[in-house]
Amino acid sequence: MMHDKELYQQILGIKVPWKVKEVSLKLEEGQILIEIANESFGELKCPKCDIISPKYDYVERSWRHLDTCQYETILRAKVPRVSCKEHKVVQVRFPWAEKGSRLTILFESLIIDWLKVASTTAVSKNLKLSWKQIDGVMQRAVKRGLSRRKKQTPTRIGIDETSFQKRHVVDVIDDRKKAPLADLVLYFEKCGYERLEKVVRGCNGFRNRNRFKNAIFFHLGGGGSLS
Repeated sequence: MMHDKELYQQILGIKVPWKVKEVSLKLEEGQILIEIANESFGELKCPKCDIISPKYDYVERSWRHLDTCQYETILRAKVPRVSCKEHKVVQVRFPWAEKGSRLTILFESLIIDWLKVASTTAVSKNLKLSWKQIDGVMQRAVKRGLSRRKKQTPTRIGIDETSFQKRHVVDVIDDRKKAPLADLVLYFEKCGYERLEKVVRGCNGFRNRNRFKNAIFFHLGGGGSLS
């Protein structure tokens, strides 16, 4: 039978110079703790310019992973920082989580799937995470999706429409000032929609614009993905 360290090494997709050093069960805390170490010798690459740079120090980080047999699974690692001539002191890359996230990529993927069928509050409650953590996953998913989205050339655009289909959201505009339709057409043309023939304005308002914008892009603009 595969050793527990080797099992998690493969499940997490961890490769040299990273290695699972220890897997321990914390019964009282209801957790499984996975210790990961960086076994590189000498110098590492700066994550911003890929130039070989000397190690500066280590910073201990932890991430929530998918539960193991209903036990909350936590990854912990001392992540090296390098001293780059151009970018100063920066933290090296690691394969199991995105920069700035305290959740593994696999766990974020589960959250994204849940968000497609449940509210942020419901997902937060069921996965025992804060509302802010769940919202952060959605924001990162939207950012990835928008960065990959191909340029669109619509001929007709509806504004504030209540009836729209998935993947048909082009943009979410913050400014709700009353402007002539001609000005709106000019705005979209400046955004690259040269073939625009018609703009239809609806009458729906909204609050909490930034979060509402992310929700629209996540559910209707192709933002909800990790791939």
